[in-house]
This record gives sequence, C-alpha cells and structure tokens, in this order.
Amino acid sequence: MRTLFINGKFAAQRMTGVQRLAASLLQALDQLLQESGNIDRWILLCPPGAKPPALKRIEVRFVGAMPGGLHAWEQFFLPIYTAGRTLLNLAGPAPLLKRKQVCMIPDAAVYDHPQAYTSAYGTWYRLLFRTVSHSARLVLTISEFSRQRLIQALGPHARRLQLVYCAATHMKSVTPEPAVLERLALSDVKYLLAVGSMNPTKNLPALVSAFRATSASDVRLVLVGGGNNAVFAGESLDTTSDPRVITTGAISDGELSALYRHAHAFVFPSLYEGFGIPPLEAMSLGCPVVAAQAASIPEICGDAALFFDPLDIPNITAALERILTDGTLHETLRQRGAVRVGKFTWERGARQLFDHLNTAGLISQSAD
Repeated sequence: MRTLFINGKFAAQRMTGVQRLAASLLQALDQLLQESGNIDRWILLCPPGAKPPALKRIEVRFVGAMPGGLHAWEQFFLPIYTAGRTLLNLAGPAPLLKRKQVCMIPDAAVYDHPQAYTSAYGTWYRLLFRTVSHSARLVLTISEFSRQRLIQALGPHARRLQLVYCAATHMKSVTPEPAVLERLALSDVKYLLAVGSMNPTKNLPALVSAFRATSASDVRLVLVGGGNNAVFAGESLDTTSDPRVITTGAISDGELSALYRHAHAFVFPSLYEGFGIPPLEAMSLGCPVVAAQAASIPEICGDAALFFDPLDIPNITAALERILTDGTLHETLRQRGAVRVGKFTWERGARQLFDHLNTAGLISQSAD
C-alpha cells in the first residue's frame, strides 16, 4: 500500500476554472476509488480554513500554518510534509522544488499571451511550469490544444504530457437560485450571458462593443465574473455607458445556474482557453452556445456552437444577431449541446487520471 498526498490549496481559494477542475476531478476520483480495488491511502492536505469538497474514500487532513500565506504553505510546507511521498497537484500551481509529484499544467497562456499577466505572475509561472515539466514524475494537461502549445513552449520533452479532460456535469447537481433574476431585473427580459474573469484574453471589451452594435434594443448582455489585479494586467471594461450591459461580479453557483437556465444564449468570446468549461456548463443546462473560433474552443464545443472570429467585431455582432433571430438555429444548437456535453464527464477525467497514475507506477493497482 502506498500513500498519495493531494495538494488542497485550491480548497482555500475562490472558485474559478482551475479550482473547479481540481474539486470536480477529485470528487469523481473519490467515487472511482470507492468502486475500485485500489488499496492505496489517498490524503487531501488542506491549509487551515480551507473548504474541501465532500469526499468519502479520500481522507481530508488540515495541516500546517500560514504565516506567509497560501503561496508559502504550498512552496515550503508541502514539500517538507510530503517528503518521500507522491504529491498530486490538480490546480496548476505546485511546489517548485519537489521531485516526486504529479503536476497539472492547464495551458500555455503565460507563454502565448504574456501581456495578459503582471510581470511577477508571468515570470513565476513560466519558471514553475518549465521546472516541473522536467522534474515531475507525471505531467498532465486538459486538451490536445494545450498539449501542443506546451510542447512548443517547453520543448520536445513535453511530449510526455498526458491528457485529462474537464467536464461540466457538476452544474446539473447545483440548485438554481432564481432570485438573482429579480435582483438583476431579468425576470421577463431576453438576455445573452457571458462568463469570464477580467483577464484580457477573455475578450470581453470586444463582446461589449459587438453587442452595442446589434439592433436588439430590448435585449440585455449579462457579464459574470471578477478580476484580480495581482494576476491580470490591463484590466478595464467600460459598461457604464450602456444600460443594456449588466455586470454581476462574482456570484454563487446557484445564481449562475439560474442565469444559464434562463439565458437566450451563452456567448464565449475568449481568445485563449486551455479547455473552456463555461460553454459546456451552458450546454448542460439547455443554453445554446455562441463561441470564438479560437484556441481549444472548437475542440471542446465541436458542432454544438455557432462560431465567430473573436478579432472581428462585426463578425461577432453578426453571430449575436443570428442567435437572437434564428429560432431554428437556436433549437438546433440547444439539442446538439445536450449531446456534446455528454462526451465530457468528470468520471471520464477521473478514469484518465487514474490510468495515467497506474501507467506511471505511482499507485498499487488498477481500478476494476
């Protein structure tokens, strides 16, 4: 029997894409372990005050102190505590100097779009990813697009990167909080929904400009997400000059579920995504998707989205006009989305993760 530790730093952070990846994948892995014959001991190590996902087979342990914050807990405490044992990192960051570990590198954005990040953030992650891509026992990523971009950024040795796909099945179990519709004055209003941080690569200013050019005076554009000045460079989005554009900031999963369920369509204008969970979230709740023809988005959305050129504002406007006026297209995308989202499940991702760990010799036996 072996002991595998899991980096639980994500459980002390605000829920965004990488935290969603780690939490959902871990819950699916927990279920797989319950059903398998694996005899190893799996322990999620959490910093004080963390709120880990509900787990049954995987033990949760709160360890250490944080006089230097979460970053110091991860970089200095975890390598000492897990010395001689395998550490599984699922949310991007990992201890720089630990060798016996598994690391997830979601994308190559800090190499492909360095201008989107602060100098300190970009420099640190380029160093971290380059180091762990050489030293880690196993390195994972979340799409074929990301794998190819990381090979370009990190060199031929990165060809050993293994795929673990994300999913959106978590949204089906979230209880909607419809009060958000009344709070935002959307109860009886047609609206388009977009979800994303203020990262410049999310391309929200272009979406706002394209929406303003539409002829639909009675439609709203709802933007969900927050920003982080310690991470993203050049954050700015002027929505004050158009009352049709509504910004919500960070909201709960229940509120987001309600917005997905009542939106006319979901719009994803991002220039760069390692995977892109929000379009699948929308599809899982019956919301048609309009998305950028960029990065990993076509790989994930397949034939279940209406694509546009994210660098061409008139082209974005035309796509918005079409989804607002073409009822047949709207229903076709809704139906295709229901099929497409079924191809990506957290259970599939957990199985991929388990099999990669088994092939790498990091666990005792394969699941049945």
